[in-house]
Amino acid sequence: MNVCIVGAGATGLVAANELVKKGHKVTVFEAEEKHGGLVNTLTVGNERLEEYYHHIFTNDVEIINLIEELGLSSELMWLEPKNSIYINRKLYPFTSPIDLLLFKELSFIERIKMGMLVFKAKFIKDWSQLEKMSSKDWIIKNAGKNVYEKVWGPLLSSKFDYDSDEISGTWIWNKFKLRGSTRGKNLNKELLGYMKGSFGVVYDKLAEKIIKVGGEIYYSSPVDRIESQEDKTLKVYSKEKNFTFDRVIVTTSPEIFNEMNAPLPKEYKDKLSKIKYKANICMVLELSEKLSDYYWTTIAEGDFPFVLLIEQTNLVTNADYGSHVIYLSRYLDKKNEMYSFSDDKIRREFIKYLKVMFPNWDESKIKKVHISRTSYAQPVVVQQYSKILPEINTPVENLFLASMAQIYPEDRGQNYAVRLGKQVADMVE
Repeated sequence: MNVCIVGAGATGLVAANELVKKGHKVTVFEAEEKHGGLVNTLTVGNERLEEYYHHIFTNDVEIINLIEELGLSSELMWLEPKNSIYINRKLYPFTSPIDLLLFKELSFIERIKMGMLVFKAKFIKDWSQLEKMSSKDWIIKNAGKNVYEKVWGPLLSSKFDYDSDEISGTWIWNKFKLRGSTRGKNLNKELLGYMKGSFGVVYDKLAEKIIKVGGEIYYSSPVDRIESQEDKTLKVYSKEKNFTFDRVIVTTSPEIFNEMNAPLPKEYKDKLSKIKYKANICMVLELSEKLSDYYWTTIAEGDFPFVLLIEQTNLVTNADYGSHVIYLSRYLDKKNEMYSFSDDKIRREFIKYLKVMFPNWDESKIKKVHISRTSYAQPVVVQQYSKILPEINTPVENLFLASMAQIYPEDRGQNYAVRLGKQVADMVE
C-alpha cells in the first residue's frame, strides 16, 4: 500500500517504521522543520537537551522495546531521582513514603490518608466509575479537603488552568497508579530512564531507518486538506501540491485535524471540537551552579507562574552540558494572557518567583536562557471523557486519527505514543 502519515512526532515515526518493515511505501508530512514533536532538542554545551523535560519509567515497556529494536539499549541510563515539594514557601523532600510521613504541612492522619490514596490506586482495575466524578471530589472523598487544598488543588490548577475542577477522577488515579507501579517491591526507591545524548537520538534513528528503506519525510510541509476519491483512495494537499494515497494516518491534535477539511460527518467533527488541550511554556536556564539537591520539585503554590522546577543535572550527572541545567514549566490555557507574553516578560516573571524560592540566589548565575512554547501539550481529560473520545478509525474509509488525546485512560507520554503508533499501523493493514 501507499500510506501517508501526517506528523513526524513519536506516534507518526513509529507508525511509519512499522509499515515500512511490512513492505509498504510510506510518506510522512511534517509541518515543522524537524521531526520529534515535543521531543525536539536544543544544544547545551556539547550535549543535546529536550526543549521540554523528558524521562521514562521502568514499566514503560513499549519505548524500552523500541530502544532495544533500534540497537540503543546501551545508551539508556537508569537513574535514581530525589524529588521535593515546595509548599508554604518551604522545600520538603518528597521521594519516598518516609518523606510523606515526615511531611509537616499535613496532620499525621492526613498524611496516612494521602499515602493510602496513592497506594490504593494501583489496585483499582475498573476506572469507569472514576470518570463520573472529578479528581477534586475523589481526592476530597478519600483524603480530605485539606489534602486537596494544600497539595493537589494547586497542582491541578496549574496543570489545567480554568478547567481544573472538571478533570476526571480517572486522570489523577492513573497518575497515582503509574508512579506507584514504578517502585516495585522497594517503595523507597524509584528509577527514571534517560538516553545518553537525549531522547532525540531515538527519533533520529527511527527517521534514518525509515528513509533507508525507501520511506520519505517532507519537512515544513503542513497538510491543508484531505479529500476522498471514488475509488476509496485519499488525496492529500500540502504546499499547493496534491498526492494520492491508499491510507492516511493523521497524528496531530484533533483540533488541527479538524482544520484539514477532511470529509468527516458532523458527529465525528463535533467530537474533535470537544477535545481541548492545554498549552505549555517551558524555560530552560543554563546556570553556573545548582539550586538544590533535587531533580523534580513540584510547586504547590497557587500564585507561582510555574508548576515544576526540574534540575536536569541533578539526575543526569555525567552529561557535558557545561552548565547546571534547569527547567521551569507552566501549563495554561491558550486564552490565558500569559501565553501571549513576550519571551522577555516570561523570563522576568519566572525569575522573580525563582528568587522567592531561593532568596540567596541571583541572576548573575544565569549563563543562558531558552524559552519554548507549544499549543498542544496536555489533553484536558474531563469527566466522562470516554463519551467524547474520537475513534482512531474515522468514519471516512481508510482515514485514521492517532493523537495523544486518544490514549485514555493513560496520560500523554512517549511510551503511549509508541504504543499508539504500533496500534494504528496494525489497524491500517
